[in-house]
Parts: sequence; C-alpha cells; structure tokens
Amino acid sequence: MEYFESTKKGQKVKASLDAAGVAYTSPTVLAEVFSKYARARGEDDARARVEFILEQCAVVEEDADVGVEAGRIHAAMKPNVRGFGLADAFILAAARARGVRVLTGDPHFAGVEDADML
Repeated sequence: MEYFESTKKGQKVKASLDAAGVAYTSPTVLAEVFSKYARARGEDDARARVEFILEQCAVVEEDADVGVEAGRIHAAMKPNVRGFGLADAFILAAARARGVRVLTGDPHFAGVEDADML
C-alpha cells in the first residue's frame, strides 16, 4: 500500500523490490490491495494495481500446509497482539513457506523475527 501511495515507506519498498532477485506476494496481499483500491478508486484501478504486483512478484501458493501454519501462527499471536487477524497469519505463513521475510508497515508484525518493518 505504501508503494502505491508514494510515501517514504513506499520508497523503501521500491528500493527493496529493485534490489531483490525475486520478490514474493501472497493471494492474501492481492485481496487486501484489490479491496482497498476497489473501494477507494473503483475496480479498474484495483485490477491495474494487482496486475502491477503480479508483474513484480511471484505468488506463493496457499495450500493446505500454509493454511495449517496460518492457523498455528494465528493461535499463537492472537492472544498477544491485539487485532492480529487470519490475513496477517496467512501472509506470514506464506512467507515462511518460501523462507523469505515479510516487508511491512503493519504494526501487527512488530517484533516478529521474520518481518522487516518499514
């Protein structure tokens, strides 16, 4: 989201994407981006943003193993992190499935060892 809003954090995202050999995203991130921009600017704008992400990133498939891992993460995090949702858990599980880090400005990920905060 920061990338599309051209914020200082978005500039960090751009630099990270430019430096990465391969960047990954999850279907959950695509859903969040589409929802936000469909509500704010319409479906055509939302679709264009998702297509841009798909040009830049490989999609981590969310299979049964990722689903179970997301449930495990959610069960562990929810009691300790107010507002930590299943979407957050799926994003973290998808990253772990690929052995990559989450780059995020979402405060729910503060203190998560495999997340880099913007």
